[in-house]
Amino acid sequence: MLRALDPAVAGGPQSIAISAVGLGGVGKTALALHVAHEARRRGWFPGGALFIDLHGYDLPPRADEAVLSLLRSLGVPDQALPSTPQEQYALYRAELSRREPVVIVLDNASLPEQIAPLLPGEDGRHRVLVTSRDTLDSLPARQFTVPALSSDSACLLIERSLHMTDATDRRVAQEPEAACQLAQLCGHLPLALLIVAALLRRRRPRGISTLVDELRVATDRVRALQARGVDQYGKKLTLRPVLDVMYARLEPEPARVFRLVGEAPGDGFRLAVASQLAELPTEQLEPVLEDLTASSLLSVSTDGQHWQMHNLVQLYARARSKEERDLRREGGSARKRLLAYYLQHTLSAMAYLHGRPETVLHRFESGRADALSWLDEERSGLLGAALWMRSEDDEEAEGALRMAFTLDSYLAMRRAFDAWAAVAKVARETARRLGMLKEEAMASDTHGQALRGLHRSEEALDAFRQAQVLHEQLGDPGGEALAWSAVALTLSVLGRHDEAADAYAQALRIMPELREERDTDAVHANMAIALAGLGRLEEARGALEQQLAIAVETGDRQGEALTLNGLGDILRRTNRPDEAITALTRALGLAAELGAWNIRALGWRHLGATLLGQGRLEDAVAAFGRARNWYAFLDDPHTEAGVWSGLMRAYLALGRGYEAQHAALQAVKLYESCGDPYQTGGALHNMAVVFDAVQEPEEARHAWELSAVAFEAAGAEKEAAESRRRIAEV
Repeated sequence: MLRALDPAVAGGPQSIAISAVGLGGVGKTALALHVAHEARRRGWFPGGALFIDLHGYDLPPRADEAVLSLLRSLGVPDQALPSTPQEQYALYRAELSRREPVVIVLDNASLPEQIAPLLPGEDGRHRVLVTSRDTLDSLPARQFTVPALSSDSACLLIERSLHMTDATDRRVAQEPEAACQLAQLCGHLPLALLIVAALLRRRRPRGISTLVDELRVATDRVRALQARGVDQYGKKLTLRPVLDVMYARLEPEPARVFRLVGEAPGDGFRLAVASQLAELPTEQLEPVLEDLTASSLLSVSTDGQHWQMHNLVQLYARARSKEERDLRREGGSARKRLLAYYLQHTLSAMAYLHGRPETVLHRFESGRADALSWLDEERSGLLGAALWMRSEDDEEAEGALRMAFTLDSYLAMRRAFDAWAAVAKVARETARRLGMLKEEAMASDTHGQALRGLHRSEEALDAFRQAQVLHEQLGDPGGEALAWSAVALTLSVLGRHDEAADAYAQALRIMPELREERDTDAVHANMAIALAGLGRLEEARGALEQQLAIAVETGDRQGEALTLNGLGDILRRTNRPDEAITALTRALGLAAELGAWNIRALGWRHLGATLLGQGRLEDAVAAFGRARNWYAFLDDPHTEAGVWSGLMRAYLALGRGYEAQHAALQAVKLYESCGDPYQTGGALHNMAVVFDAVQEPEEARHAWELSAVAFEAAGAEKEAAESRRRIAEV
């Protein structure tokens, strides 16, 4: 804004109007005054500064009253004021023409009609600063959108506000996390931050966390954000009336759309989502969204594809929807439409991801890549919609529960375990509340899978055991066997091998009841992994061979390919490389026929490991290379990282040290991008081994140090200690 005011930069035949546009309470007035004072300090406006509040949002806007106030500020006595508005504007411009450059601040304008008569005209020496909640499209003005503060600045504003009253107030320093949470609850909006600072000053010495708790559970947080008194500009410290005025200015249709897009879950929405919520075709909806954006009730991304609503504005919109029965019904219908849309598109996207495009309900233009891109773009909205399981409307809660189950395999593939665990936990609670025993059992199982992905094995064990009990109550032997096998696998991970063997025995006891029922492939796969963890590789092979026979008999070709992959890996580990290669080659052939890309990727990975074990190093490099390319295509960075680790071992055995270093580095980068500190630690450990092998001791020490730090971050103290031991040996 200062650069725009600078007379050496701006210039031109006319005075330049600069507009600061933003949500009410975002700090436009403070910004404009700061800029005007700084410009005066720099000597750009020796003729002075004029300021007037146009009250565009609380009084009927009238420029005629403003010009009289400005004339008085310019020193014109009342008796010299002309009687007609036209003469008053003429005198205003004449007075300015006799002055050295002046900066004029027109605060709180709501309409271009308020501003146009107050511009200095053709005199290019003067500058005008305007603040408004609305984009002033018709005026030739430079427009700056004023956003909310950053998190750090928001916390600093609270701290400074408290210190102004009492320099010894150290509550922000003592409760930094609570201060950040408070700032977040305020949406980093300056007006809201000043309100909570005033509330904290009044309630001293109570801690910040007490106010955080109150706002978090407030029925209407926007209404709760109010304090006694006014700020330094004489404006009341209350948020709800500011938003009431902005809402009241909307025509009926924009007001309806505002309420409905306020129901959008996640951190924003795209046009298709808004179209479902508002029940409008996109060509009719876009102009309304543009109007809401111009009114500062929405913001739009630079590509014009993604809209966001400030979280306090969104809370206000939702509160408005709850104030009348008809509006509540309107909002509920919008959410159900969006759930139906999300469910159809997610099912279709997952069909593409699993290689079954013939089952889709919605076709994605570019196939699998387009489907995965849609899931990634809509992830926050999908997760938010799934959490509508908390709704008091049972129909809506059930729809959201179906949405949650549909997301399981996507979240697992993306290794979004935190989000998956949170959604699965709510799914368990919702299914229990609705008396849906089968769904509660399913949610317990998926909750356990997500917790296991987070390395929270004890909690995962509890979830799997609960799933086992529920499946037993349901008389579902397939689900019960699957749960027992998951229990066995988790106990094996925890090193509780005797208990794992008992759980395996329970699963084995149920297996004869399954025959051709669902989940036998998953049961056998889990059992095989658990048995392998127990060192019982031959029994693991037997479980997979049994499942292979069932898959062949029932014509389940995808199950056959998956089982062959697992069998090939077990055969490799039991020193039967030729049989392993035969099984994996069969798996790759089937996967190619089926178009099952994920099975092909896994087959090439297992084949690479088998060839590496045989010493066929160049062939291993080729197989790992194929696996790496498939996982890159599948956009699965976590598994791709594991393949790079296999390549590292092959290159190192070939004596190709530089390529081994490169492969190790790629594994580290990919694991880091997935936010997996445990596997990052392992990849750094591998990198250190490579540096040690090529006699670069300093690099090896550094990599082992980083490995130890990553393992410690993951809570893997044993592995961290091993890395630190290796440092001393180099």
